[in-house]
This record gives sequence, structure tokens and C-alpha cells, in this order.
Amino acid sequence: MNTIEIQTLVDITQTNVNRPKQGSQKELDQQRNFTTLKQCLEIRSNIMFDIGPQIELKDIKGLGFGSEYKGKHQVWIFRFNPERNGAYVENGDEIGCLYTDIDQVPIVKSLAETINIDKAIFDLKNPLSKNTVVRVLKGTF
Repeated sequence: MNTIEIQTLVDITQTNVNRPKQGSQKELDQQRNFTTLKQCLEIRSNIMFDIGPQIELKDIKGLGFGSEYKGKHQVWIFRFNPERNGAYVENGDEIGCLYTDIDQVPIVKSLAETINIDKAIFDLKNPLSKNTVVRVLKGTF
């Protein structure tokens, strides 16, 4: 089974804060973004993962993000496996359904992102403002 990797400029830190009194508003909103993404991924299949999203500061040139983003930024990287093979296949693309399921879904912005997000959404398609990239990694990681 292939591993799917999502790289996003949206703060999807998994804080496990699910109620306002458990932590700060920021931690709650970070968890909300992660939960939203996870729910989008699980529309077609449950997912399995050992490690929540990891954050890396890196130069995003050539990573597939929108052209309005340049230089070094915080990138959240989340790897998972769908519970069943072929769950996201659309028109021969192994992850085609994910573009439909995730693109334009609302997020909470202005958390720990290092970019300015105009529209508070996961953007997978706009060549200027694309803030989320999905790819398949061959094998299990």
C-alpha cells in the first residue's frame, strides 16, 4: 500500500486540544484545522498514521505551492495510508478524489503560518495561491 503525503502551508498542528478549556484558543484552532483535514481524508476511507503532522522550515521553491509564495516557510508534512487501496482513484489518478474532497474546504488562518492566507481555505488548485500539495510516496514510510 502506498503512503500519501500532504504538504501544506496551513497550520495543521495536532495539539489534541478539543475543548476551549483544555488549552489556548490557538491550540484549539490548530487542532480544528487538523481535524478538518483528517475528516476530508476519511470521506472515502479510514486512514492510518503513526505520527501527526511534522513542521519543517524550508525553501518552498519547486515544491508545487502557488507562485505568490516564495522563500523559506513553515511546511506541515502529514503522511498516512488509506485503509483500502484505490480509495482516492479518479480518472486514473491515484489521488484524484483528494483534490475534490480537500480543495476549498474552510480553515482557521493566522495561527503559526509564515504566509499570508487571503482566503481561509485549503487551496489545492489555484496556481497563484495553492497552499496544499498532495503526492503519493511509493511504499510505506
